[in-house]
Amino acid sequence: MGNKYTRILVALDGSKQAEIAFLKAVELAKATGAKLGIASIVDVRSFSPNLSYDGVLEQLATEEATARLAEYKELAEKAEVTSVTTFLEAGNPKTLLARDIPAEFDADVLICGATGLNRIEKIVLGSVSAYVLQHAICDVLVVREK
Repeated sequence: MGNKYTRILVALDGSKQAEIAFLKAVELAKATGAKLGIASIVDVRSFSPNLSYDGVLEQLATEEATARLAEYKELAEKAEVTSVTTFLEAGNPKTLLARDIPAEFDADVLICGATGLNRIEKIVLGSVSAYVLQHAICDVLVVREK
C-alpha cells in the first residue's frame, strides 16, 4: 500500500457528481502534494448531425467547457494545489478518459463521478465511468454523492 499518487487526473462534465469528484481530487492533491490534471470532453456523439452541421453546437459546448475548466483551475489554485493542468478534448469521452488523456498527463489515478448522464443518454451511450473502470491505463477512483 505504499502507492503515493503524484499525478491526479479528474474528469469534469458539468454534473454534480463531477463537482464532488473535483473536490475529492483537490483534497487528495493537497494531501499528497500531487500535480492535478483537470479534463473536460466535448462529447461530439451527443450532437444530432442535423443540428450541428455548421458546428454551432460543438462551438457552444467547447466555450462552456473552456469556461468550466478555467473556473475549476482557479478553484484548485486558490485551494493551494501546486500544479494544475487543464485538458479540453472533443470526441468520445470513454476512450479519451480511459487512455489518451491519462497517457498524455502520465496520470497515476483518474477520479470521476459515478454518474453524469441522464437515464436516456446512459442507455444510448453507456456509462463513461463503467467503461473507464474496465479500460483505464491507471488507477480509477469513482466518487459517489453521499
